[in-house]
Amino acid sequence: MGAFRFHFLPSEDRFVSAKSMTSGSPFRILLSFALPLMAGNVFQQLYTMVDSMVVGKVLGLSALAAVGNGEWLNWLVLSMIQGFTQGFSIRLAQDFGANDTESLKNTYAVSRRLSAFCTVGILLFAFLTLRPILTLLKTPSEIFPMSVSYLSVIFAGIPIVMAYNFYASVLRALGDSKTPLRAMAAASACNVALDLLFVIVFRWGIAGAAAATLIGQTLSALVCRRALRKFQMLREAKSEAGDFRNTAAALLRLATPFVFQNTIIAVGGLVVQFVINGYGVLYIAGFTATNKLYGILEMAATSYGFALTTYVG
Repeated sequence: MGAFRFHFLPSEDRFVSAKSMTSGSPFRILLSFALPLMAGNVFQQLYTMVDSMVVGKVLGLSALAAVGNGEWLNWLVLSMIQGFTQGFSIRLAQDFGANDTESLKNTYAVSRRLSAFCTVGILLFAFLTLRPILTLLKTPSEIFPMSVSYLSVIFAGIPIVMAYNFYASVLRALGDSKTPLRAMAAASACNVALDLLFVIVFRWGIAGAAAATLIGQTLSALVCRRALRKFQMLREAKSEAGDFRNTAAALLRLATPFVFQNTIIAVGGLVVQFVINGYGVLYIAGFTATNKLYGILEMAATSYGFALTTYVG
């Protein structure tokens, strides 16, 4: 049937195309699937890069250092979100590849509820540990309030970040890596415009840069959610209590290694940040600028791993 398979959805729905990765040349399929995913996550990394550029140019080195000081803590939260959603997507990809519609419905319904539970837990963790971790990192007193302000706004958007990553992971499981790319491209453009508006025109300071990021992320989540709505079977997906317990356990077994791995990496980054903080604000600002460039390369490699995981599933 080639690289694309058509699934007929119940009722009066039209045919909806989704890319199948179970037939055709593995190399070509994986490459065509991975490239948009890699590009999309590079755009996601550009969020914080643009924030840093605008903040550094307009608000100065101290503000840039404040953004960078909280970057690994922010990455810890983001990596937990990505770990859960990526783990959930493995089961979704397996169900879709097997053409098991009923199992796909159940897995989607359970993973959606689990994502909501995880969001609450991560929110509590983020806000309860924000000040203690910044203190433990020996954040210089002159940038401590700005770091708290920036991260407080960013952490308030955890439900938005979870929503985007969940919707994007579902789309990837259904063989669609182009919609998340379009969503991230639109969100990045929105973020750039709002960064300039909020920081330069409205003079909202470092909180304005964080707010611009959240609005951009909201746009990306809405784009992905709109794309998912064409799958009628996902809109109708529900799970029984027994199915929920069994499926939830299976999903968490898949997601936990991702979360643990990402957490270990983030803790390593926090240790590095602790060392850098000991040298003062100027070193923190320099480290922040360098880390943004490295982050683009790192996200591209990580994204290829995500693509490979989905393909194997």
